Amino acid sequence: MSGARRDRRRPGDRERAPRDTQRWTRAAPGSPTPTTRPATRPDAASRRTTVPPDEALHPRDRGPVRAYVRDVVDSRRHGLVGLFVPGFGGTLIAALGPASNLQRWLLVICAALLAVALVDAVVLGRTATRRARARYPRETVDGWRTGWYAFMRAHRMRNLRLPPPRVDRGDPVP
Repeated sequence: MSGARRDRRRPGDRERAPRDTQRWTRAAPGSPTPTTRPATRPDAASRRTTVPPDEALHPRDRGPVRAYVRDVVDSRRHGLVGLFVPGFGGTLIAALGPASNLQRWLLVICAALLAVALVDAVVLGRTATRRARARYPRETVDGWRTGWYAFMRAHRMRNLRLPPPRVDRGDPVP
């Protein structure tokens, strides 16, 4: 090569149409540019999910009693029932591990967590059933079913509960 610059363009570049010049022009201050899209991310207030109407819910979630029990469970500040799944997982891991002093202590600690979670679940179920019976005296409220429903809702993480919570933690439920 003799000192000439090599043409670095590819063969198809000469036939291409010129660039869209409007995309690169300066827009007036405050006006959206053609490449800028308006914000589509909702703010925190509009991100909260709404509860579907009663007809759209699963049959086990329908009715005013179940809605009230959901509100009672969702308004609780402490969630000792939430220790059930980690306690059960720790017990399972400790039971399958090699025998050692650490395993024995882990089994004792996880068994205590399970006991506390189960006692809290029984108290929650009885409380939810008692409050639902007082709130809806003409409805038939089965104690076992209502307590089990309260436990199954309480041991899930709050953001995974379906239908989504209607009340915040600590809100009073009449």
